[in-house]
Amino acid sequence: MDKIKTNEIPENPGIYIFKDKYNDPLYVGKAKNLRKRVPSYFRENSTWKIKRLTSEATQISFVTSKNEADALLAEYSFIQQYKPKYNVRLKDDKSYPYVTLTNDDWPRAYVSRKINSNNINFGPFPFIGAARRSLDHLINIFPVRTCTKNVFERHQKLNKPCLLYDIKKCAGPCIDAVPRNEYKEMLNNIENFYSGKSDVYVNDKVSDMKKYSSNQEYEKANEAKKLIEHLENARSTQTLMVSNTKSVDVIGIDVSNLDVVISCLLIRNGRIIGEVKKTFEPIDTKKHDEYLPQIILSIFSENQPSEEILVSHSFPYIDLIQEQLTHKWGRKIVLKTPKQGWKKELLDTAIIDAKELRRVVNFRRRTDLEFRSRSLEQLKNKLGLKNIPYRIEAYDISNLGPDYRVGSMVVMEDGLSKPSMYRKFHIKSFQGQDDFKSMEEVLFRRLKRLTKNTENDPSFRRKPDLILIDGGKGQLSSAKGVIDHLQLDIDIVGLAKREEEIFKPFKKDSIMLNKNSEALFTLQNIRDEAHRFAINENRRLRIKNFDKQTLLTIEGVGTISSKKVLDKFKTIEKLSKATYQDLEEIVSPNIARKIYTHFNGL
Repeated sequence: MDKIKTNEIPENPGIYIFKDKYNDPLYVGKAKNLRKRVPSYFRENSTWKIKRLTSEATQISFVTSKNEADALLAEYSFIQQYKPKYNVRLKDDKSYPYVTLTNDDWPRAYVSRKINSNNINFGPFPFIGAARRSLDHLINIFPVRTCTKNVFERHQKLNKPCLLYDIKKCAGPCIDAVPRNEYKEMLNNIENFYSGKSDVYVNDKVSDMKKYSSNQEYEKANEAKKLIEHLENARSTQTLMVSNTKSVDVIGIDVSNLDVVISCLLIRNGRIIGEVKKTFEPIDTKKHDEYLPQIILSIFSENQPSEEILVSHSFPYIDLIQEQLTHKWGRKIVLKTPKQGWKKELLDTAIIDAKELRRVVNFRRRTDLEFRSRSLEQLKNKLGLKNIPYRIEAYDISNLGPDYRVGSMVVMEDGLSKPSMYRKFHIKSFQGQDDFKSMEEVLFRRLKRLTKNTENDPSFRRKPDLILIDGGKGQLSSAKGVIDHLQLDIDIVGLAKREEEIFKPFKKDSIMLNKNSEALFTLQNIRDEAHRFAINENRRLRIKNFDKQTLLTIEGVGTISSKKVLDKFKTIEKLSKATYQDLEEIVSPNIARKIYTHFNGL
């Protein structure tokens, strides 16, 4: 977009919103003075991210506020609601597991990757196995229920407990085998344990063991020893961090010219009870004051903070962030950047951890931002495209007989797959099997919607920079005919599987990219995704109308073979997912191949 006129920009504090031609937010930022801040996006020496933002944006809107603090809160709320494309992208290495206590009438303990603010959540744990083992050990001592709501209600109606009650891993609340006050005490013990007070329980059991042993009550001493082992195993994921019993959260940050990585250590009573590792891609990594407040608010939107948060980088609005967190969690919370003492040592540890995360992030860089940018630029140059293909749409046809004919459309934006924009097409315009006609129908139905000004589907209303067809010259020619018929200016190529040759319209010779090139990897990735998506839909259609009798209609599959595979896999759905090797163990290779081919469209 062209540089906006200065007198059209308010001089007040507030937020500015870059929008694309579909009126969707691309980026939101805040400013103390909007008129001074916004023109900086149109300077010649701006970063490539900002240049791309301004080239994609078609308009800017403004929301003024009383002061800069209000602008910060408005910016945060806007980002949480709309998640604009160019704002800070919060990317966890994984979705961390938590131990959760529900707020049911008889609360349940279980491990989950999803945070529900109505429940009590402990963690995050470094991996799911650690969380499950930890909870399993605690259940041996504090046997609260772990079953789902349906299972609990079923046993209530039966008035009969499950096996967990018999092996003493559940107190049996479903049959009222435990008083409510005792059950509540067990829940409190679990909550205290995960809140960092595990030493209290271990020390109590050690005292009991010594007392029983001195009284020559060896059986009781042995039971106490087993409980100690359970407690020690339950807290094995909690690393001792400091010799005192302090509780703090420690945030170490490492900034590069491309992104920001952060390591947050959650320390309770001297032990690390969890960690949060994130990678961010702010539009300008040098503007700490713009993204650090967002990072702090984001981390502690789900993770309950201690009363003191140590941060390696200073930034403005600390008072405001403290106020917001205090209000959210109902107790006073303070942010600090210590310069000496044990707190500074903790912060140094978090910074070292962030630098290690930086090493891993850099190692993965080939599959991330730089790799994606380089591969898209290579595609433009190697294939002679008009534009860098920021949006690629790939199409494939999957058919097996006249009844199961499916076309797939998958989308890649900025080198990343966008499953929410995938679309599937059932062939309707003709009978029989014809890949060329099927491709024509799919492309026509999709591209026709580009000409509608009232199109609401976000996937169909966006114009692709490149269309990729899974196939050679024949499929490409059919698809190109549709583009010409609709008078659209869109680059299109075909990728043939056998030699990975790339074909362009009206070009006799194919293009062969280096087998190790990022550009070819990108095309292969989206081509394979289109193939997978089409096959899955085809399989779904076949299973939908498939019954045990239909299995006999597959040529070469008789009654005996049918009975063998159904006895093994029980249901048609499980049979459809069987591998060729699984089938070959039951029936002959020839019949295994026919059944596998039927369900996989090969």
